[in-house]
Amino acid sequence: MAQKLNHTSPDLLIHPGETIAEVLKDQKISQKELAIRTGFTEKHISTVVNGKKPISSKLALKLENALGISASFWKNLQTNYDFEVESFKEMNNITSEEDEISKEISKPVEVLTGKKLDSKETPLKVLLLRQILGVSNLASITKLASGAYRAQFGVDTNDYVMYVWQYLCEKQCETQTEKKLDIDKLQKNLPKIKRIMFKESKHHVELIQEKLNECGVLFTVNQHVPKAPIHGLTVKTKNDQVMIAMTIRYKYVDTFWFSLFHEIAHVIYKDYLADQENEEKAKAIEERANNFAKDILIDSEIYDRFVEKKDFTPSKIEDFAMKNNVLPTIVVGRLMNDGYIPWNQNTLRQKYEWITD
Repeated sequence: MAQKLNHTSPDLLIHPGETIAEVLKDQKISQKELAIRTGFTEKHISTVVNGKKPISSKLALKLENALGISASFWKNLQTNYDFEVESFKEMNNITSEEDEISKEISKPVEVLTGKKLDSKETPLKVLLLRQILGVSNLASITKLASGAYRAQFGVDTNDYVMYVWQYLCEKQCETQTEKKLDIDKLQKNLPKIKRIMFKESKHHVELIQEKLNECGVLFTVNQHVPKAPIHGLTVKTKNDQVMIAMTIRYKYVDTFWFSLFHEIAHVIYKDYLADQENEEKAKAIEERANNFAKDILIDSEIYDRFVEKKDFTPSKIEDFAMKNNVLPTIVVGRLMNDGYIPWNQNTLRQKYEWITD
């Protein structure tokens, strides 16, 4: 249920930029023309009109000349608006800490929900984020977030963004299946999951989801956002289910399939139950999952014999891929990762069109 806004209506918070927009419309003046008249950039005028920047004293003076409306009018309008914003924040207990948190998590929320928050004023944005994330104060996120897997991602992650990413991924797929986790069935399904790579690429996610759901595993794929898991995360959800949530950067097919089987390994080995705050333990868990993914895609002994011949021409790679039931791009990705061919030699390396950078 949506959380109601407290004490006052957000409709009362009308940024002075809206008044500028109305005057421009009445006087049949474009933002570009106003920029020329005032000496400000068109981008600056746009950010003010769209409520992302205040009317400064300098701009107020320029507006007086450009629009024939006194500078004091514009400054009073801005002062009154600022007062209303602070009153709104006070009545809704919005702290400066929440203001800062909202800046960290707005983009990830936009990516994962498809809701545009950029045009929202900070107080309204905070309230909307509270609703979306099911909290009464954004600062409580750190208390809700699990740190059990933090060490595996290093220093580039952010606890607030991690929580947002995991929480919204769970929301996306929580109704996929009610089946309990069946690891035996999952292991038997591995060859079927692997064969999906030969299906039409736009159906890969739905077909993988179907096979994983049969085994009691939730599955979702989302666009990568900064300071969230680089490729994926496997966790036990609040509803006591196991979820694989993936985020693929750069669209590469080999990255997607390696990451998928890497996360499946975490399910099979029940790594989602392990406390991975210890860096060494997390490293060992990740290495085991990496080896699992490599062997599922290409048997290591067969691969070693192939690289010993040092013939990595496209025809040999394609032939090796066909004999080992993988796409040539999978072999190319492995060879690049192991340093046998350079990263820029990617004529056989494919990308997914449905993944957004």
